[in-house]
Amino acid sequence: MKKVYTSVYLLLVLCVVTACSGWLDIEPDGQATNNKLTETGDGYRTMLSGVYKAMTSPNLYGRELQFGIVDCMSQQYTWAWQTANGTTGNTVYQAAKAFNYYDVGLRELIDAIWKDGYNVIANANNLIQNVRDEAPEKFAEGELERDMILGEAYACRALMHFDLCRLFAPAPIENESGKYLPYVDVYPNIQPEAIDVRTFLTKVVNDLREAQKLTARIDTTAIGMSANSSANARFYNQLDYGMEGHPDGTGLDDFFLERGYRLNYYAVTALLARVYQYMGEDALAFECADEVMTFQAKGANGMVYDMFTQDDWYTMIAAENNEARTDLKTVSNLIFALYNEDSYLDYDLGTFFQKRSEAQGGNARWLAVDVNGQEIFQNRAGVDEKEQDYRYLYLLFKPDYAAFDYGDDYRISTKWYCSEDKDIRTKNLQTLPVIRATEMRYIMAEHYARQGNFMEAYDILNAIRNSRGIYMPLDVSNNLERFLQDMTRDAQREWISEGQLFYLYKRLGAKVKTANGERRLNKSEYMLPVPANQTM
Repeated sequence: MKKVYTSVYLLLVLCVVTACSGWLDIEPDGQATNNKLTETGDGYRTMLSGVYKAMTSPNLYGRELQFGIVDCMSQQYTWAWQTANGTTGNTVYQAAKAFNYYDVGLRELIDAIWKDGYNVIANANNLIQNVRDEAPEKFAEGELERDMILGEAYACRALMHFDLCRLFAPAPIENESGKYLPYVDVYPNIQPEAIDVRTFLTKVVNDLREAQKLTARIDTTAIGMSANSSANARFYNQLDYGMEGHPDGTGLDDFFLERGYRLNYYAVTALLARVYQYMGEDALAFECADEVMTFQAKGANGMVYDMFTQDDWYTMIAAENNEARTDLKTVSNLIFALYNEDSYLDYDLGTFFQKRSEAQGGNARWLAVDVNGQEIFQNRAGVDEKEQDYRYLYLLFKPDYAAFDYGDDYRISTKWYCSEDKDIRTKNLQTLPVIRATEMRYIMAEHYARQGNFMEAYDILNAIRNSRGIYMPLDVSNNLERFLQDMTRDAQREWISEGQLFYLYKRLGAKVKTANGERRLNKSEYMLPVPANQTM
């Protein structure tokens, strides 16, 4: 999809990159564009591409919901080097780390997250309302294609709503009954009413269940399994032996390939597991996560592929140096990611993750991981594991700058490392992770622990650690709180600069190491303020 429709997406610029209110203000040009696109099946493909493109906004999964504001809120970063050298760092991100949400610059960014999030939802709603009643004959692959587009649109709507809920409303664990934000499922809806969290999340589940039914019609077919059978198939069109279209998808419509960059059936099921766990529906979360991890793709000649269990952390990243590492996002572990070929420029990544910065005397905007302050690579017993853990050895780096001498453990995430080789840089940075198979394992392990089956829970957690170079297993603790501490410590390593850690803390009501000591966050800290002007 990304290859065929990125240029066509220019037709949607007015609709996609303006605020939701901008959608409503572009008559008659916007309506003319919309009508033109809905005349053909290819137009609907373009509209779906536009929804995904809107999700890669810097204010959403391109930056702020990846390594940006959300990871600052989870206390991942430190600006100690900048402070020691008399520079201020990124003041907006420092305000986020301090939970100073009413800082002028940060409040503007928070409002932009809300605006862009609901803009994605408006695009998805417009697509849903137009495509669901279309005649199958309008689409190249008939009803199969129409249903796939509709299913993915429902899933995009659900995902965006869910993450806005995780940011702007209390977690279900708080048992609060207030009304916080609206679930918008009609286009246009300029001033929708806010609803309570439980009702809101039920609507997320309903959308994802509908998306499951619709996307299953393609993703469980021979073509669908072929496009999802492995990471190379999902993200690079390198189809597996024995699968339809092997080796490079020749003869298959590009629109049905590279399913890892789309909310396919398997990704939707994984998102359901995430949502159910957030809701406290532990058994349903386990059921969905287990289904994902046991999916198998079946091809010709009896070939069978375990689709999401490869977890190849060593082969692709254990190269001599960063310039030689060509899989910094460890795509073997990814279930769903967004795509932006121009991420290096669009997100100004060089100012956050550049190898060197001599001309600037060091970069005040570097996002350095607080390895020591958060004790990320110490286990619960206080044993330092960083010299064994691949996530420290290969996925964190020290900038190549002579004056950068504020401790050896002042490191930057290699996941966003900006290679000097443009081709390598583009490949490594174009993938924006949204959900990993590791999360499915965490969900399953936590379920076992909550059921009192701590042996099974630690077997899963130790298997994750073992594949990342830590061969000494954790001792089994028959205590839920201690297990959750062990799991959280691993998640602190797994989700560096990926925007998921804050949500884990919030869901569990966990204690967080802050400048004011280790403590549970209060309501004003775990909830972003809703914009004063909520006009859609």
